[in-house]
Amino acid sequence: MIKIEKFSFKYKDTEKFVLRDVNLEVADGAFLGLSGVSGSGKTSLLYSMCGIIPHFYKGDFYGSVKLNGMDTVETPISELSKVAAIVFEDIDSSFACTYPEDEIIFGLRNFGHTKAEAAEITEEVMKTLGIEDLRGKLIRSLSGGQKRKTALAAAIAIRPKVLLLDEPTGELDPEAKVQVFEILRKLNASGLTIVISERNEHLVKKYCTSEYTVTNAKI
Repeated sequence: MIKIEKFSFKYKDTEKFVLRDVNLEVADGAFLGLSGVSGSGKTSLLYSMCGIIPHFYKGDFYGSVKLNGMDTVETPISELSKVAAIVFEDIDSSFACTYPEDEIIFGLRNFGHTKAEAAEITEEVMKTLGIEDLRGKLIRSLSGGQKRKTALAAAIAIRPKVLLLDEPTGELDPEAKVQVFEILRKLNASGLTIVISERNEHLVKKYCTSEYTVTNAKI
């Protein structure tokens, strides 16, 4: 599903590489956990998997990154986004709408679904994630866990083949962290390929089927 070969990257106007000589293959249906110290390049690696690097973040790009057979450099981000969805660590800055249901519908409409289709899918994913009771509530008033679930619902609603998550349990209490991973395990069991950056080693080892340690290239 994702094949990375001899990949190195340095952001524009910086002197040091954030990633160097990465070789990684993510099989279809995998649940891969990315581990590594803060600043090791986990976020950058996720960005490279879906084309955010190099389409939005420019720099020196070496090697090859392919998503479902598509070269992420040569393929437009509009095509890559049909295959991979990403949930960012900075959850508050990722919302475009005021209410959870509108956030989910917004993404679906952007992908060409009719109003009726978007409404049906939104109801389905909100039920799957147990957030039906969030309808009509202001996103800014939600707890951290509720916001995470809303962002996750918006991502899976477009039915990607790959789900990328950057520290999705940050600032959540232990119970909420487990709830998020239980949801992810069910999604993975349904066939969704998942790559997750997560600092909690216990959760990675318990739920992920494989693990890749990102080493700090800034040396």
